[in-house]
Amino acid sequence: MERNRSPSNVTGLHAAVRDLVKSARLFANESHERFSAGRNPALQNFSAHLKSVAQIVSTVTQDEETIAAAWLHDIVEDTAVTLCDLERRFGAGVAKLVGELTVPSHAGYRNHVTRIAHARKHFALASGAAKTVKLADLIDTCRDLHRNNPISLISYASEANDLASVLEGGDTRLLERLQRNLQEYALDSLPVQSDAVVPRFRLLAIPIAALRVFQRAITAQHIAEPLVSFDSDLGPGEILAAITSAGIEVAGLYRRKTLWGFVEASSLRPGDCEANGKEFAASQVVNARSSLPEVIDVLTRHDRCFVSARGNVVGVISRGDLHKPAARMWLFGIITVTELEAAEHIRQNWPEDSWAALLSQQRLNRAKQLHAERERRKEKCPLLDCLHLSDKIEILMSDASERAALGIPSASAAAKAGKQIERLRNKVAHAHSFDEKDWPQIVRLAKRIQHMLDES
Repeated sequence: MERNRSPSNVTGLHAAVRDLVKSARLFANESHERFSAGRNPALQNFSAHLKSVAQIVSTVTQDEETIAAAWLHDIVEDTAVTLCDLERRFGAGVAKLVGELTVPSHAGYRNHVTRIAHARKHFALASGAAKTVKLADLIDTCRDLHRNNPISLISYASEANDLASVLEGGDTRLLERLQRNLQEYALDSLPVQSDAVVPRFRLLAIPIAALRVFQRAITAQHIAEPLVSFDSDLGPGEILAAITSAGIEVAGLYRRKTLWGFVEASSLRPGDCEANGKEFAASQVVNARSSLPEVIDVLTRHDRCFVSARGNVVGVISRGDLHKPAARMWLFGIITVTELEAAEHIRQNWPEDSWAALLSQQRLNRAKQLHAERERRKEKCPLLDCLHLSDKIEILMSDASERAALGIPSASAAAKAGKQIERLRNKVAHAHSFDEKDWPQIVRLAKRIQHMLDES
């Protein structure tokens, strides 16, 4: 009991609390790279947002796991970090809270109303601690939009109101604060002009029907590895020997002829396999015909994505499986679609090569030299087609409305994203391996394609 703790024990406990929160803060700031399209419209940079959310949470609780989760609440959606990474680094409690704060993508939904309903259902089942962090997140984002982007606040405040109705069970002071702030912001809002709408994606340069065929052509079953499974009664040594011999990292576990979970070679310890195993989480299982964006969404939260067929888990996918030829072909395809779309938007926004004023003279001369060479070879093409992919993205993102549609906070962030996507494209084209630094761009591209389909 608290009253029986010695002063030295209490000091040690406080130090442990500070260490957990400090570690979460440092890890979040080091890991974050904001890229998710439209997920968080706040204009402040991510480190300021995370700090504000953690500070708001710390005004109502001193629970170290909850404060740590506040620092980490966006990390699974916005970086290459998974829930398994968080569990290994910060423990099961923090990972569970962050998992509750991460809304899985809902395959097949096509409109804003359905997406909000999905988020409501998700947060209705969350713990009180997770709801408290979400309330702090909504408070800070609404406050930032009220100061910097009142037009975007209109739609976001509506979402916040909808979510607030299922966040009872979180801290009552924060719930009352959010509701009070939303009422004040509503009084401050000006009437919406008929042309003041949330930016939407325009029609693609390629038929949307062709894009749908492309999305469905390569699915989870094309890159999954068979899930080799064993009976849970076998000892860890026997299973480890079999896994090592087979050259695999994960195996399924049977209990009374029912496949109930899995075990990783790295986690096998003395004892029985029941203790070493983990149950399949519903959020990490997809159908064999699920699209690769659905698989990638799972892999943003978990180390493994499991594949089911006819109600049984039969396969497993890790991030490394995206190096397989089918996935590389798909990835190169969505990069190509992104480039085609960017070029089409540039033609619409900057007709007759008026975009040239947005490029440095060096990069413009480089494009003109390539254009002259193509002309010499009798290849008719516009000057725009002679730009590098990163140049096209940077031009497009110089328009604030285009950045808003993609959830990119600044022109400098857009330039960085463009270079990273071009680097990824070159790696894929030349059969080079991509690494963890490329993962955020893979997620960005997958969500971009899904968003285009949803908005069509």
